[in-house]
Formats: sequence, C-alpha cells, structure tokens
Amino acid sequence: MRNGRTLKVRRVRVQRLQARWIESMWELYSSHYDNAERAIFERDLSDKEYVFLGFEDGTDEVRAFSTASIRSHAYRNRRIEVYFSGDTMVDPRYWGQRALNRAVVATLLRWRLRHPFRRLYWHLTCNGYRTFLKMANNFPEYWPHPERELPEWQRGLIDSITRERFGVAWRPQEGVVRDHVRLKSHVAPFTSEVRAIPAVRFFLERNPGYASGDELSMVGRVNARFFLRIAAKLAAASIRRALGLEPAARRPARSDRPTPAVASRSGGWPSAPYRGRVGLTHYREEK
Repeated sequence: MRNGRTLKVRRVRVQRLQARWIESMWELYSSHYDNAERAIFERDLSDKEYVFLGFEDGTDEVRAFSTASIRSHAYRNRRIEVYFSGDTMVDPRYWGQRALNRAVVATLLRWRLRHPFRRLYWHLTCNGYRTFLKMANNFPEYWPHPERELPEWQRGLIDSITRERFGVAWRPQEGVVRDHVRLKSHVAPFTSEVRAIPAVRFFLERNPGYASGDELSMVGRVNARFFLRIAAKLAAASIRRALGLEPAARRPARSDRPTPAVASRSGGWPSAPYRGRVGLTHYREEK
C-alpha cells in the first residue's frame, strides 16, 4: 500500500448507494476517461445489481469501486449464468492491495457453492491491455485466446451475450463493441516493453481501435479450475512475502511517484498488480 492505510470493502446493492458515494465514484471515474458522460455512467450503474465499494480504513471515503451483476442468459436452449463486470476504478494511493479482488472472488465462490451444477461465465469488454491480462492470467479457460482457436460454441456465446447487452454497438465480425469513451493517454500506456508481451500483441491485433474507445468482448469460465488457480496464486504470494522473496518490481512504488489510477470500463476486476495483505476479514456484504 502507498499511504499506510488499507481498504475495507463492502458489497452494497445499487439501490442502497448514498448520493455522496456515487459522486465520489463519478469523480474517480471521470478523471481517468475521455468523453465520459455522467448520464451514461449513472445509466450503466443502475443496470448493475451491486457495487464493491473500497473505503479508506476508519473513514467513509470511497477510494475504489467495481460494479457487477449475475444474470441468467438463454443460449442454444440452455440457461447460462453470466457475471457481468462493469466500471472499476482504484485510487493510485491504494495500489498494492487485493481487497477488491478477494471480495469479488468471495462473491463468486459463494454463488458457485449455492449453484454447483450451473454454468457460470464471466463476461467483460476491455479497452485496455491490463484488463485483458487479468483475464489471461487468472482464467484457465477464456476466449478469445492468443494460443487457441476460438471454438464455435464460445464464439456464439460471446455473440449472444454481447448482442443482447450492447445492441447495435456490437460488431460481431470484429469482435468488439464500438464506444467513444476511452482511457486518458496517461492511463496504462502502450510502451515498447508492454507491446513486446505476446498477450498484449494479441490484444492489439484483436482490438486495433482501442485508442478510439473500442472494447474487446471476452468470456471466461468460472469453474473449479478458476478457483484453484486463484487459490494457488494467493498461497504463492503469501509464501513469497513470508520468506521475503517478493520481487522488488512487485512492491508498491514510492508514494511520491506519480501514477495513474487503476481503471477498467465495463470489464474485469481491478487491473493492477495487487500486492497487499487485505484478507476476506476486510470484506462485508450488505443484502
């Protein structure tokens, strides 16, 4: 963490959001996107079920948020459950913490245990490479994939979900959703080092219009393999910290170093290299 404080995360129903929380969410969001419109932001918010709110420990100040909903989707005469992730922002002072990540995973795990036989997919649209890498690094099964052909069944699922959600903005031949809202140039820039990453090159090939606001539509399977991978990552990180082996590059930067906020529009959990010790005890759910 950058400022010695931790985030405490609460899952709050959209209908129970306080006006000042929404104002803080908008300020955090609009400061990192070009062409952002308050009306569209609030419309997208009202379409979600709940929001993961990250509060500065000991205060009621919103420093991070992520919107989401889980809904049924009819596809090829089957009932598919879909986790729709929406706008996500984290104040840069709270980089280095996993509070939002763990809150989201805890919600998905509880849902999975209540509905063990239903198929659950995570759907997101990503305008930046960080969100794409989060999907690539955390989901054993996701599509489109840089090293595998896109199966016909999954191609149809992406088309069905995205068409229903975005209508005429969906471009199925290109696999992207057309939008005019885009990350500001200083947020997650495509440096030469970033462009050298194979998965990032794949993202750029699939979404060449990212700079104009286009978003790549993706799905990931939320199953036992997903939870096992997340558990393994958390265990490995804890062991590295305990042994003092955490690489320097993964530690939070100095608080006086200017950095952009974590930003993800219509997709993904917080898209930064979280390296914190915030556990599930810092997560509270409100019905």
